[in-house]
Amino acid sequence: MKKQYFLLIAIFSLLISGCGKDDATEVILAKNVFALSPVADSNISGNVSFVKYEDGRTEVILQINNSSKDIHPAFIYSNSLAEGGPVALTLAPIECDCEESITVVSKWDNGQAVTYEELINFDGHLKIHQNSDHLEIVIAQGNIGANAK
Repeated sequence: MKKQYFLLIAIFSLLISGCGKDDATEVILAKNVFALSPVADSNISGNVSFVKYEDGRTEVILQINNSSKDIHPAFIYSNSLAEGGPVALTLAPIECDCEESITVVSKWDNGQAVTYEELINFDGHLKIHQNSDHLEIVIAQGNIGANAK
């Protein structure tokens, strides 16, 4: 009986230690969130978060609500929504019904390095498109950086 009891305690101890946090806690140094509004009658809204981590990494996190099951391409463009402009940064598309994408960013599309501080102060806007076959259809958008202030 003592062997079974000891074995049970040993297994329980292993299970508990296996459920502990082995991953290092990610430390967020800064976060800036900008709203995304629906376009026309898409009824899709959300936000884009720029997150700076202690390890120097910057992530752009897109989150939307009420989307279809399409894969939605997303881009950061130069200038404000009113002015329009060329694509400055291609983001990971929002796939299917998960309604989120995360892009680790260190460079603009032209290869020039970019920092978290430059991203949150960028003269730009963001657009999320219906799908890659219909890039002309924008389902959500918003000014970011200097244009959102």
